[in-house]
Order: sequence, then C-alpha cells, then structure tokens
Amino acid sequence: MAPSLKSDAESSAFVSSKQPNLDISLQDYLELSKVVFDWADSYDSKDWERLRGIIAPTLTVDYTQIALGRWDSMDAEEYMAMVTNPGFLGDPTIKTQHLLGATWWEKISDTQVIGHHQLRAAHQVYTDASLKTVKLTGHSHASNEHYYRKVNGVWKFAGLKPTVRWNEGRFEEVFKACHY
Repeated sequence: MAPSLKSDAESSAFVSSKQPNLDISLQDYLELSKVVFDWADSYDSKDWERLRGIIAPTLTVDYTQIALGRWDSMDAEEYMAMVTNPGFLGDPTIKTQHLLGATWWEKISDTQVIGHHQLRAAHQVYTDASLKTVKLTGHSHASNEHYYRKVNGVWKFAGLKPTVRWNEGRFEEVFKACHY
C-alpha cells in the first residue's frame, strides 16, 4: 500500500502564511465548499468514482499522524489505490463519518487554496461484511489542512495533512494498514 515518494514544485507550493490571504471570491468559496463536502461524503459512502472525480492529478498527502507516512507528490491513481485499499478505507467492515466543523480558506494563488477544517472522524469496525456485530469503535478529533488546486478551471482536492488533537476509543486499531 505504500505509494512511491516523489517531489515536484507544484505540490510543495502549499505553504500556510502567518498572515494568510483570505481574499477568495464567493464563487470559489462555494466551489471549494462542495469539494470538501464531496471528499468527506465519498470517504464515508465509499463512493470511489465520486472521489476520483474531485481529485487533482497529483496530491500532497501527509498521514504521518495516523502512521501511514508522507508523500510530497502522489499521483491520483496511487492515492486512489491507498484510500480504497482493504487495509484502509476500502475495508468493507469499516463505517466512517468525517464530520466537518468550522472552516476557513487561505488563498495561496489564483490556482491554489489551503482549507483549514475542524474534523471529527468517527469509525466503527464490524466483525464481518454483514455489518451486524460491532467489533470496535475509534474516533479521531483533528484539524486538517486540505490542499486545493484549480485544474482546467475546476477546483480539485489536492491533498491533506491532519493534525490529530486526540483520539478516543480504539482508533489505533481501526485500520489494518496502520499495524506493523
């Protein structure tokens, strides 16, 4: 499940400023809000085609706080392979809800924005795919930097970096991919 580690200048441009530029248009705000909703809802519904439709050709992914690693430039197919892997969100015995709290948007350029999102990611793992008996629950409370890139005039999800505030339950046992 480990995608290759690559680097490119486009991905590394997502750097938050101490004095962020908050000047985004209402249209960009609405489009970005839809992308982040689609990201969360596609994870939770396991709608992988919907997710594929909103991601950029390359993504910056920093999952170091959930024991999966960091990739400065992951291509879209590697990202899809990672999140749909049965050791991660592709596990049919895992149900999730990525609940977004407060959000603010930081304009990096006309084609790059960082979304700062509060997030509670609830996870319930069942004993089998019938989803009748709960094996364990584990929830994460975090703030996330999400990266967005305008590709051919359309805002796309271009990566993320969660900062975990705390976990509850047995979160560390939820994903098989996180067990060494």
